[in-house]
Amino acid sequence: MERYIDPPVVDNTKGPPYYQTVLLSDIPPEDVPFYYITQDGDRLDSLSNIFYKTADNWWVIAKANNLTNGSIAIPPGTKLLIPNI
Repeated sequence: MERYIDPPVVDNTKGPPYYQTVLLSDIPPEDVPFYYITQDGDRLDSLSNIFYKTADNWWVIAKANNLTNGSIAIPPGTKLLIPNI
């Protein structure tokens, strides 16, 4: 589930071209949700690597849990929904 597959390039008349913003896709609801309670030192990218075998899908966990502060750090004891992708 790649987030950036062939993103549109915007021609910028005032500078170099740049990639257009890519909106996150919706995460389908789970029939049987799986939750994980974070521990000290857990980060979204490391949890993605554990559950999805790649750190690139950290945004799936962030989107499913409405974590929109831009940080990959998570306080210990946070209950996270881990979507099945």
